[in-house]
Amino acid sequence: MDRKKSGLLNARRYESAVGYLFSVPSFVGFLFFVLIPVVYACILSFSKVNLFTNASVFVGFRNYAALAHTQRFGVVLGNTLWYMVVATAFNTVIGLVLAVVLNNQLGRRTSVFFRAVYFFPSLVGLVFVSIIWQYLFQTDMGIINYYLGKLGISKVAWLSSKEWSKISVVILDVWKNAGMSMLLILAGLQNINPSYQEAAHIDGANGWKIFWHITLPSASPTIFFVLVMHMTGALRIFESVTVLTGGGPGDASRSLVMLIAEKGFASYDYGGASALSMVLLLIIAFFTLLQFISSKWWVHYE
Repeated sequence: MDRKKSGLLNARRYESAVGYLFSVPSFVGFLFFVLIPVVYACILSFSKVNLFTNASVFVGFRNYAALAHTQRFGVVLGNTLWYMVVATAFNTVIGLVLAVVLNNQLGRRTSVFFRAVYFFPSLVGLVFVSIIWQYLFQTDMGIINYYLGKLGISKVAWLSSKEWSKISVVILDVWKNAGMSMLLILAGLQNINPSYQEAAHIDGANGWKIFWHITLPSASPTIFFVLVMHMTGALRIFESVTVLTGGGPGDASRSLVMLIAEKGFASYDYGGASALSMVLLLIIAFFTLLQFISSKWWVHYE
């Protein structure tokens, strides 16, 4: 009996050792490419770095105070939060609508075809997509304004007006990422036990009540994941804004990540760029924590 217990214990130790061994590459990658850079950026955020001598002087919260007294930081922060709210909402809602339609309203072959069509943009590199949409959004030669003109609508300065520049970025973001939302939510919908919906239908519930009281709560864990994914992605938006508008006109569409890159690689203000990075990290952590806290009231796990 003791030998049997000893053998089981050794087998468990072996399995644990193998598991830890497989996790070593991920841990090393996280340590060297995430944790150490974050700690180093945190240290730099309290320092003023001399690029020529590579010497750093501790300045306390001076870099953070400089951000608080800069009007430009407020504008860029407002743009980033606007992207977070609008892009996250549209990506999630459109993805949910597409998933419900593909799950219930279309045949199997047709559903597979449209899944591929909607998901394909998420596979293309964001920079390449942004270059293509930059031509589509051109005021005089763009195909979007061409068809708007056919409908009797005057040309829209998509990339050069303060009113439309952020909207252009969101249109591109939704076109590229709504398909990913659709695929994830569709996977969640297909895991719902059909007997729940059949029972509700027998009891006389219409389509809207079945969706609101059964489909949506059952898919809420997947929707929660999609919300967090798009929220953090919108707060880190960079490539599409850089290619489409360059942050302009002025700072009308500039994001926090663009300002960080500008301070760090154009102005060589490593302390200020690191302080901005820490602010962005805190914003992402705050809204992610807020999502997890609020999920207790609307996310339902079976």
